[in-house]
Amino acid sequence: MSSSFTNIKRSHVFFENSPGLKNYYEDWASQYDVDLADQKWVAPRVAANFVHLLASAYGAPDTTIFDAGCGTGLVGSVLSTLGNYVIDGVDLSENMAAEARKTNAYRKVYGGVDLAAPVRDERLGQYGIVVSSGVFTLGHVRPTALLTLIEYAQNDGLILVSTRGSYAAETGFEDFALSREVSELASLEFKLKNANYIAEEGADYWVFRKTGPAQ
Repeated sequence: MSSSFTNIKRSHVFFENSPGLKNYYEDWASQYDVDLADQKWVAPRVAANFVHLLASAYGAPDTTIFDAGCGTGLVGSVLSTLGNYVIDGVDLSENMAAEARKTNAYRKVYGGVDLAAPVRDERLGQYGIVVSSGVFTLGHVRPTALLTLIEYAQNDGLILVSTRGSYAAETGFEDFALSREVSELASLEFKLKNANYIAEEGADYWVFRKTGPAQ
């Protein structure tokens, strides 16, 4: 078993323990990109290209992007090669956010933001497209974090979320995504099933459209 595989697995044990998850990523930040590349983690590229498609098909020329759980900035880095996007990002880890800033793909990046908390960070506005790649995975956030992401979307804005296969099965993400609690705020536009994610398994990519009132 490779060290990169082990490092990824060790991040999957922090449900309901945001401080522990944050500390793990603070220590992992400098090695993160190498480990994920070793395990053929293509989710950021898939997500970025998906965002580009959504922006091209539905967005205005000034569509703003919010990268929720931006990590080291992999999604933003790919997006910056696809268009002249204005991208803001947040991450739970300060060190991961620092790595994302180095990409120069973002207008602003904040660390120390817990997406499991049911509030929108007052330093950030609302966006045309919200994207979250790699956050809805084992040991990170529960499906209810989707409600937080919806708060970051403008009315009629789009929310793109990847859910690793084992995570979706364990947490009942689909049931929550189709629940009244979500449907009162956003409609499910479509789902890309079992698409490329990481060598070990695939993921579903969900697109929601915000329909509820701005908060």
